[in-house]
Amino acid sequence: MKNHYYLKKILLSISIIFCQNIDPNIAFDQKVSSVSAIDWLKTDNIDVHEVIYNYQPQIEYALVWRVRAIRTYSALSEKSVLKASDINYLNYAANRYKDLRERLLEGIARFAPLTNENVKLIINDSSPSIFYQKKKVRQLFSGKSTEIIQINPRDEVGKSVIKKVKLGLTFALLLYDNYLVAVAPYEEHNKLRYIINESGIDPEVEGYLRIVSESYTDRKKMQRLIKAIEFISKIEQWESDHPNSGLMQNDPDNQYLNMMIYGSPSYGEIRKNSSQETESIFSINRINIFRNIIEDNIRLISSDATNLVSKMFGNAAGIIVARRGKMDELPKEKQSEIIVNMQPLDILLEKAPFRLTDHLIPGYWSHVALWSGTENELRELGVWDELPTIYNEAKEKYHYSGPDFQEAIRNGHMVIEALRPGVQINTLQHFLNIDDLGVIRYNGLTIENKRSYLLNAFSQIGKSYDFNFDVESKNEIVCSELIYISFDDLDWNTSKTAGRYTISPDNVAQKLLDDNMDPVLLYINGEELIENLGTVFPIE
Repeated sequence: MKNHYYLKKILLSISIIFCQNIDPNIAFDQKVSSVSAIDWLKTDNIDVHEVIYNYQPQIEYALVWRVRAIRTYSALSEKSVLKASDINYLNYAANRYKDLRERLLEGIARFAPLTNENVKLIINDSSPSIFYQKKKVRQLFSGKSTEIIQINPRDEVGKSVIKKVKLGLTFALLLYDNYLVAVAPYEEHNKLRYIINESGIDPEVEGYLRIVSESYTDRKKMQRLIKAIEFISKIEQWESDHPNSGLMQNDPDNQYLNMMIYGSPSYGEIRKNSSQETESIFSINRINIFRNIIEDNIRLISSDATNLVSKMFGNAAGIIVARRGKMDELPKEKQSEIIVNMQPLDILLEKAPFRLTDHLIPGYWSHVALWSGTENELRELGVWDELPTIYNEAKEKYHYSGPDFQEAIRNGHMVIEALRPGVQINTLQHFLNIDDLGVIRYNGLTIENKRSYLLNAFSQIGKSYDFNFDVESKNEIVCSELIYISFDDLDWNTSKTAGRYTISPDNVAQKLLDDNMDPVLLYINGEELIENLGTVFPIE
């Protein structure tokens, strides 16, 4: 198919040159430069939304990997001797990063012709988008023609080109940010650099840190990055001047790409400094990465990587989804019926297969939350009067900015859940943008048990999301860890992954195999199942 021809040509040519031991950075630039951006635009009719949708797991994992790599470096850099488990985790992390990086590089290669040296991107919102070639006098008998890509952000052609540039830039910024913030420290550390490049690492990734560093410091790639940033900064200004345009009002793909680009520490710093400090940018190499002013600023901005990544996840939530959940339109009377049938400490499980990020969670269920109960129920259990104190602690310890817990419950917020922006208390309606809902209940609890577990649960609100997915970390939690910590004296199924014990939503559902846990409600594909819940309830 024509729309894949140029991408295949680039990737095949680069792979051949890799086998011939030619510098991959030179190969990349030569092959991408050989593709006419205009010819590519005329033949490549990709659906940008589909590409964003398909790449969303890689985009999310790139952000999660950044946080994990920073924390791993912090833990390993002070050790005089690494344990075998440390080496194993470095192997695991390096292999995952290699897979992730090469997938993102495919995306960069696809859109890279738009940043060729002979391409000129122009914004003109007074006439239709048009592409044409122009030869200067000195180019009449040799050399490449200048390719003029004149873009009107108001028409469909112009919007498509803008989003293609933004998508390529998104992939590039993810790699540049991850390298600078999370990979370069390993390059600077003598022991860790030696282990990753020379010894103690799988043959598939041996020396890969050196390859990544040389790619990051390649002058041609930096020129492409700067060119894309300079163009998108002009688009950013145009969008700011035209807030009611179609790009700003009715285009979730553009909204998502803006969030990813403008949230990148590299974008802001390079945009601000490229004109004044061009030589500083182009002079970086493996030796002076940590002595470069712009890189220092980016690293400073990214020092609190967990909060930065969590904020980006929070801003992106719900922007790119295939559809709304089948339970999102559940009638109010059915929602009221669910609420009436719920009790404090009921465990809610969800499945939302239309949300690609849910596919990153192994098993059937993808998210789990806890039902707090109503004001009257919490008063009966002796929890209600404790909530103001817990709320004040959440504000002081975790800088929680949500509503007062008592006020929230009175307004229907009774679902305690750990989302990427942090642990929150939300309404059932907020929770129901899903296809499947399962509710399970632990029976035989004393009033004191219930009080203790509920206080545990409320004490988690405000904590950050645990990107390490480690059940033994109590200061940060994911959704299933909320259950693990709340029912703090119960035994839960856990699994060990990359040296950490984790608990998944399916591990929580497996508690139904115990005599004390029963299914209460079950909706599959938006339809309620009433009979034989113990038999049909999904447990993997």
